[in-house]
Amino acid sequence: MTAKKRPLEGLIRGEVLYGVPMAEYTSFRVGGPVDFLAFPADPEDLRTLLRWCRVEGVPYFVLGKGTNLLVRDGGIRGLVLNLSRGFQRLAVIDEGAGKSAVVAEAGEALARFVDFSWRNNLAGIEFAAGIPGSVGGGIFMNAGAFRREVKDVLTSISLMNPFGQVSERKIEDAGFSYRSMGIQKGEVILGGKFILQRGKGEEIRARIEEIKCARLAKQPYDLPSAGSVFKNPELAPAGKLIEEAGLKGSRIGDAQVSEKHANFIVNLGKATARDILKLVERVREGVQREKGILLEMEIQVAGENY
Repeated sequence: MTAKKRPLEGLIRGEVLYGVPMAEYTSFRVGGPVDFLAFPADPEDLRTLLRWCRVEGVPYFVLGKGTNLLVRDGGIRGLVLNLSRGFQRLAVIDEGAGKSAVVAEAGEALARFVDFSWRNNLAGIEFAAGIPGSVGGGIFMNAGAFRREVKDVLTSISLMNPFGQVSERKIEDAGFSYRSMGIQKGEVILGGKFILQRGKGEEIRARIEEIKCARLAKQPYDLPSAGSVFKNPELAPAGKLIEEAGLKGSRIGDAQVSEKHANFIVNLGKATARDILKLVERVREGVQREKGILLEMEIQVAGENY
């Protein structure tokens, strides 16, 4: 590829890739190529990339670990920002009466945060055990399980706006709701400050292992997926509704409603994004027809069709 075709060459300290399939960066293992995939090494790199996008009129998309994301087969036009190589700080920054404040940056894995917590005798984030995403993705999606959500232990969020300015937003001003938050267009989550309770590390670790085992028993970790496809309606869990509508095991191409948990769609090997989206619509239509409830997607969809 010529220098002319590599407009970001040498612009940042981090790595930039060109035309790579998003299937390599998403847990569904599907998705077409992205024009530019950048791994900023630090806030200055990120600021430079946002400035470049603004000047050149290039759209950008922030990628976590790709675990709650479906990228269409045509891929993504513009720039994808991946913070997993430069935004991984985990640190206890303050301690009070029975509590500690922890800074967790967006590029760090939730699994590493959970591990860090018990090793530092801190409780409160155990519910995230087994959630395969990043801290930033967990904040953005208000990830949750076992009747707990990220917002329950988060006190503030660090953000960079499209002009490279960094600000801190308090939890009460962030517009959190079930599996979403009120981030403004173009803002990039840099991390969050969490308040955890001091406890006994081995007891916390035991609870983490219980949660991991519960997940493994119920969810299909042996095949590529993006976790729960649909949000749970108030009346009943989405998986229960899908199963009662007779859709468990339904298949289009190599996309299948999991036999283990009906709110998961799995890739049996050669599924395309098109297959998955067609199966999503079949499930939504079936549940609406049989149960009178229109399911809302939880996973994010990005990119273009062919």
